[in-house]
Amino acid sequence: MNILIVDDAKDMRLIMGSIVRKLGHDVVEAVDGEDAWEKLQNGKFEAVISDWQMPRLDGLGLCQRIREADFSHYTYIILLTGLSGKKNILDAINAGADGFASKPVNLEEIRIRLLGAQRVVTLENDIAEKNAALQEAHDHIKKDLEAAAATQLSSLPAPLRTESIRTEWFYKPAIFIGGDTFDYYLTQNGCLVFYSVDISGHGISAAMLSMSLQVSLGLKRGLYGGPVTRERLEEIPALFASNLNKRLLEQKHDHYLTMIFGIVDMHTNKLYYVQAGHPHPYWIRKKQNTVSAVEVNGFPVGLFDGAEYETQMLQMEPGDKFIIYSDGISENNSVINQEVLEGDNLTHHFDDIKHQSAKEITETIENKWLSTEQLNALPDDVSFLVFEFDNINKKEG
Repeated sequence: MNILIVDDAKDMRLIMGSIVRKLGHDVVEAVDGEDAWEKLQNGKFEAVISDWQMPRLDGLGLCQRIREADFSHYTYIILLTGLSGKKNILDAINAGADGFASKPVNLEEIRIRLLGAQRVVTLENDIAEKNAALQEAHDHIKKDLEAAAATQLSSLPAPLRTESIRTEWFYKPAIFIGGDTFDYYLTQNGCLVFYSVDISGHGISAAMLSMSLQVSLGLKRGLYGGPVTRERLEEIPALFASNLNKRLLEQKHDHYLTMIFGIVDMHTNKLYYVQAGHPHPYWIRKKQNTVSAVEVNGFPVGLFDGAEYETQMLQMEPGDKFIIYSDGISENNSVINQEVLEGDNLTHHFDDIKHQSAKEITETIENKWLSTEQLNALPDDVSFLVFEFDNINKKEG
């Protein structure tokens, strides 16, 4: 080890230096605590053997400076003293001393103290190396997760703008990537297919299943029982949920999901959907000037075999809005009234903004319902998907 010997007495430095060199270590000398502090800042020392009582900066003061410093390595400190008493020992330990040696010095005592120092320094170095490796791995994983989050966000649909319907959404995962996902797409026969999914659990496995479903749900025609035609709109949502339930139960994982899957007939603005354990959607009806949760229950998907699902139908009128959201919002208190965003409180919040456009609603949720601090430390993913209906297409198929 490279050892710094600190003593204001020249003869003591010579004696201690001779002993330490005989034990196979390298030695640098300092005449007091201030001199030692300067050398510590300009060199690497595994151990310091310091006298207790010195001018300018004593042994206790030197201990405190070393422990407060941000050195890249651990420095083992041995104090030399003729002092005794419980208080002196406690003061030294509180200042950061690791061990003690008595004056006059004894070769065997110093040898034992330095063997202990060697073990501690080796252990600390091993821990430091492992921590550095862990930090490197953590940084690598974080970078990968950030890239995955960007990929997940970029795969979400762009806002939709048609003559009869507009969409807006807000999405914030709890930890980089989330288990919430949603999508929608137009068919050639004037229908809008949509879904909102919340995978059970958090983290990477939930997110991977979420992204897998996002890729496949719109492509697996078998889940729909055939092509999406206007004649089949009433049967497709329930059939889709039933087929997806069978598919998930065949896969070997511990996740299930809640979902709202639906189809809008854009010629009539009739909305057909299935509720599969998801939070009840909200229906804002412009003509009636009302806001209400559509309280239809359904079984989660992938939880047990034989679950039965039923298609629901709503007739949307110009100005109406249909809002789907995940249950992550209910784990947060509103900035407005400091109450949990669920039940009647959530209904009141929607009632206050029922006159807003779909875009304004998502902006209000992000900027007025939740604080920046909440958004940066969400306990669960939060997603909102808002459909705003306008003129009904006059075509009939």
